[in-house]
Amino acid sequence: MANEERGVLYNYNDIPCDFLGDILSRLDVKSLKRCECVSKSWLTLLRTPYFNDLHLKRQLHCVVFQQKKVRKFDHHLSICNGESFVEISLKKFPFIEMDQQPILTIMGSDNGVLGLYDLRSKVVYLWNPTINESKELTPSPELGCNHSELGLGYDPLTNDIKVVKFSSLDGNGVVSTCNKFKEGNQIGIYSLRSNSWKTITMPNIFSEFESSSTFDITTYTYLDCSIVVNGCIHWIICFGNTTCYGKSSLGIIAFDTSKEKFNLIKSPLTVKPRNFRKLANFSGCLSFFIMNEFQVVDIWVMKKYGDSESWFQYLSVNLLSLLPNTFGQRSTCIPKGFLSNGNLVISCVETENWYCYDTKSKRVKNVGKRIGVSAFTTYVESTFKLHD
Repeated sequence: MANEERGVLYNYNDIPCDFLGDILSRLDVKSLKRCECVSKSWLTLLRTPYFNDLHLKRQLHCVVFQQKKVRKFDHHLSICNGESFVEISLKKFPFIEMDQQPILTIMGSDNGVLGLYDLRSKVVYLWNPTINESKELTPSPELGCNHSELGLGYDPLTNDIKVVKFSSLDGNGVVSTCNKFKEGNQIGIYSLRSNSWKTITMPNIFSEFESSSTFDITTYTYLDCSIVVNGCIHWIICFGNTTCYGKSSLGIIAFDTSKEKFNLIKSPLTVKPRNFRKLANFSGCLSFFIMNEFQVVDIWVMKKYGDSESWFQYLSVNLLSLLPNTFGQRSTCIPKGFLSNGNLVISCVETENWYCYDTKSKRVKNVGKRIGVSAFTTYVESTFKLHD
């Protein structure tokens, strides 16, 4: 590239890769897409897993709202700044132009890719809204539409997006109604890189809870978006003996995306399953919060990942005293999740106002009204491609 005024020729290919990567990783996704056209060497650099990981860590953390019948779209995704909640972009779902409108729910978010599931057609979609690439997954031939839970996560070792699909089917095709995570059940794992499903068998993750050979585990799943922490996808369940529901416990099922291994993480013994509200990622730590009938929210955080003895109660918040009453009536407040800075996001059912509670300063801020929100999750913009 020449500078005509000074007669100097600049060769951007001579810039050291480490130095160039450090500079480019600070750009937003749109600027980065333009840089891909500079040269083949730049394009190669920008497609490496190392650069993608570096770029992802330096991007602004966002929140996304899935909303219905707002503005000009029947279904759309509002991407907002993760601190101010100011809308960055409004995206129309790319796969809703069909005869029958889908009933979409967000089942996972990782590495800039959203996983969506159509409750009507039982179809799974992957979507990177930042670069507007989407992909409809073919059904798993062995499992079909039979499922109980879905989750999505990024595998850093293979630079791959994986989707996990739990099934109620055992190896003989028999449906298990009481325990969807029973030993021997068939689990589908989709790999974006191979564009194919494979089936693995669920191991016995409840072995230490079995007191006898006749012990039967019943599980109840909390349907929600899966959470990724420490390279593992997580779902929370309630489990216990079929003859004594009152002694049920909370457990967190973890799936390592690289090793493709399952594990059951125990929750604190003092936590009662009926008070559970949501699993979350608290500043890189596995966490969850519970809420009692008086709308007091207790936040639990796992200090050392995988160590069930490291759970501690980080904070307790009384939402009734924290938020204003609605026309003199008691508000119904729902904790929705955490931002990257550890702040708690809360919604009010009556007013449809959303609030952000600073867990350090103990201050609450009204971040605006959101009408028709059907799903909420955190998100980081990325250049991760769904097609080669």
